[in-house]
Amino acid sequence: MGSGNRDGWSGRAFGLALEGTLGLECVVETRPAKRADTRLERVPRAEVDRRWRAGNPRTVFERRLADGRVGLSVERDDELGFRVWAPRHGCYLVAADGRQVLCAPPSGPAWRWERLVLAQVLPLAAVLRGKDVLHASAVALKRRAVAFMGRSGAGKTTLAGRIVANGARLVTDDVLALDLSGPDVLVHRGGGVARIDAAELRAMSRPERQILGPVHARGEKWHVRPPLGPPHLPLALTYHLVRPAEVDGVGIAAVHPYDPRLLLGNAFLPYVTDPERLRRLLDVCAAVAATTPLYEVRVGPGTASADVAAAVLRHVESTLAGQPEP
Repeated sequence: MGSGNRDGWSGRAFGLALEGTLGLECVVETRPAKRADTRLERVPRAEVDRRWRAGNPRTVFERRLADGRVGLSVERDDELGFRVWAPRHGCYLVAADGRQVLCAPPSGPAWRWERLVLAQVLPLAAVLRGKDVLHASAVALKRRAVAFMGRSGAGKTTLAGRIVANGARLVTDDVLALDLSGPDVLVHRGGGVARIDAAELRAMSRPERQILGPVHARGEKWHVRPPLGPPHLPLALTYHLVRPAEVDGVGIAAVHPYDPRLLLGNAFLPYVTDPERLRRLLDVCAAVAATTPLYEVRVGPGTASADVAAAVLRHVESTLAGQPEP
């Protein structure tokens, strides 16, 4: 992995073969593909602004900070594509077909601005190139993927990290790219880092910390480099985390009938509403519902994350034990 101006850099994330002059520390570096899906070009901020001024953009998504300032802005022009910007994270122009991204990152540590690349820029390019994305984390066990959904703060990344610390491999942290391959739903590896709360890392045993890999950066959350799963693998199980006040400990129950709203409600990048994307999203969600068991994980107040992970891991292993390996 490496970040900066590097002509000939290539990598893979979210189902995309990437190449270009911007290397990314957060993405697994690979051999060049015969034909890349998306090219990342590092350019001056003035070049992004010059091209954007020629368009007719409209704001499609905006997130504001507690003090009212804009923390994330996504604008769209039907011909030029999407402009993604966040303070201290840079400005990125994603072409309408997702084949090119003009990148104007700021000065400063790469791990900081690459957060925006992982959280918005590359998932957006993946959607524009025909994949779809859910707000979910995932791990690899027994050559299959297990996904964890839930609202922000439900503990998806913490659960995935704890399970990886007990022998699984990370597939993705918070953004899950997937598509259809015949009857199977394939999920694709995201970035090569996970952002975990420092208190959770400190609460782990030394062997668990060692398995999760070195701490790459210390920000709002600590960035670690855990062992990673393969570039893509079939989705086998999906868990939805909820935290009701009236529950003690951890309870896991199958969801019958399968509620498609849980999947649609976890669709990522809701500002991409083209009919083609919406049809594809419905097809993917229908395939997940038809082929992948869904379980609800009910976590009571004050339940230790280690206990949640242990309960889920036991359930995953017993459920997968009855399924043939792909």
